[in-house]
Amino acid sequence: MSDRTGTYTVVEPCNDHGTTTLREHPRNSTVHVVEYGDSEVESALSDLDAGTVVRVELEREGRRGNAWRAEAA
Repeated sequence: MSDRTGTYTVVEPCNDHGTTTLREHPRNSTVHVVEYGDSEVESALSDLDAGTVVRVELEREGRRGNAWRAEAA
C-alpha cells in the first residue's frame, strides 16, 4: 500500500456516504477519503467546509481507484 502525508484543500465536504474530496498541494491531484482511522479523524474531516486547508495522513484503501483512508488530520 502506498501512503501520502501532506497539505490538502477540501474540494467537496463530507457527504451523506462519508466521502470527503481533497486536492493535494502542490500537485493538484484529487483524492477521495472513504474511510477514517478512528472517530476523531472522521469528526475532524467531516466538520470542514469547502476551501479549508488541512494536513492529512492518508493510506490507499484497496487496490483500485482513488479511494483513501485518513489516518490522521
